[in-house]
Amino acid sequence: SGGAVWRDIRTNTCLHTGTTQLTRKARIFVSLAKNTPASKQVIMAREQDPLLSAEEGKNYTAPQESARPQPTVRFNIKFNESYSEVQVPKAKPIRRVHFHGSSHISVLFQMYGSVWPAVIPYCLFNVLLTYAVFITNRYTDINLCIGDSGHSFMSMLIAFLIVTRAKLAYGRYMEARHYLQIVYRVSRDLIQNMCVMTQHSRSEGAKKWRRDVAYRTIVLLRVTMAAIEFNSNEEESAWDTVPESIRSSRTKSVMTSRASLERQLSSLAHGSRTRSDENFRAPLVLAHALRNEILSQRSGDRIKTRRADTKTPMHPNEERVLYRYVTEFITAFHGLKKLVTTPFPFPLVQMGRTFLFVYTYTLPFALAHSMHHPLGAMLMIFFITYGYLGLEYVAMELDDPFGDDPNDFDDLGLARVVFEDIYMNIYKVDGKESLHILRHQVAERLEKSGALEDLRSSICKDMMHTSLDVLSAS
Repeated sequence: SGGAVWRDIRTNTCLHTGTTQLTRKARIFVSLAKNTPASKQVIMAREQDPLLSAEEGKNYTAPQESARPQPTVRFNIKFNESYSEVQVPKAKPIRRVHFHGSSHISVLFQMYGSVWPAVIPYCLFNVLLTYAVFITNRYTDINLCIGDSGHSFMSMLIAFLIVTRAKLAYGRYMEARHYLQIVYRVSRDLIQNMCVMTQHSRSEGAKKWRRDVAYRTIVLLRVTMAAIEFNSNEEESAWDTVPESIRSSRTKSVMTSRASLERQLSSLAHGSRTRSDENFRAPLVLAHALRNEILSQRSGDRIKTRRADTKTPMHPNEERVLYRYVTEFITAFHGLKKLVTTPFPFPLVQMGRTFLFVYTYTLPFALAHSMHHPLGAMLMIFFITYGYLGLEYVAMELDDPFGDDPNDFDDLGLARVVFEDIYMNIYKVDGKESLHILRHQVAERLEKSGALEDLRSSICKDMMHTSLDVLSAS
């Protein structure tokens, strides 16, 4: 009979068929329809709004798409045979750090995501060095003790440098999270406002326009995540996540290889460019395409319903609102780019680390002068080394919060939650058929294995076509 299963929703999964199910940040009841192995029927029951959360144990009736949505609904989404053929590869699993702040034992002894694995070798080496100093002083005529007055003065400088570096690194960490939150919020607000402002038009052209804007927003957000992660994980280029379909139609006639185009276009550059520079250029190109897509609603084949006051599909102020969201997105992206491309000041890092190692590994010689019991000195050295080097490693961990490390942001997982919110906005205005088309478009062109084509060649072709036109005109 198919059976049923409750699943706990995770933010690092996304909506697709053939391999998984419709996911939300709630508990969703998934029922496999009888005698339809290639289809899935997802029933979400909730109160107030089906697009935000789900409540278990309640049944509601689904409203008609033409009717105004009611506070309590129940809706079914059934995927057809052709849609379920899209096979989306599973994302690389990333285990993030989770801990229970109320459990002191788990916080003290959790190794995953901690600096203990990195710091313990330094602590053990310093402990052995302390033991060697005490043994040498006790059983030989060699005196390795030094005065501790210098370390008393140096400790204040070390504490200032280490704490300042950790504080600045934490500030950069939270600033990066702030910019990420702006990117996610703007992506949601752009699609939600677009759907609300144009819901008066239900023509096929209007539905296609809303899907295209939503699709380009998803691509822009996905490419932005790849761009900011490139320095940490160079396996995936931002350009490699851009679908082949986003290109100028006139570039198809230019049959020139990418390598040849890059050699010809290199003469237009004002200097050498790294792969990181090229990756940060991709979101800017896609933002231009998104603005053009928003502007395309002025054409007659898109939104055919005209306003009575302005005789246009949308009011100019409404257009300005959508453009402002794109501008906010790019502003936040430039903030992320600033943090990624501006490293921590090297002189401060070098000075702090120099004093840190000098102070830490000469401290055993100073303690041997004032302490007579090696066990107490070794215990003190262990925790002093852990404290100072641990803070340095914390700062190093916070310096680069983008990537696959345990303490890095789950930026791609949060972006996929935004994708799902965009799908739900499209569903609410245009229905499940339009939602299926958009999801199939994302799965086929953006996520399907082998479908991620490099758009850079298309951009190069477009630029070469333009440059050839300019040269021929001159």
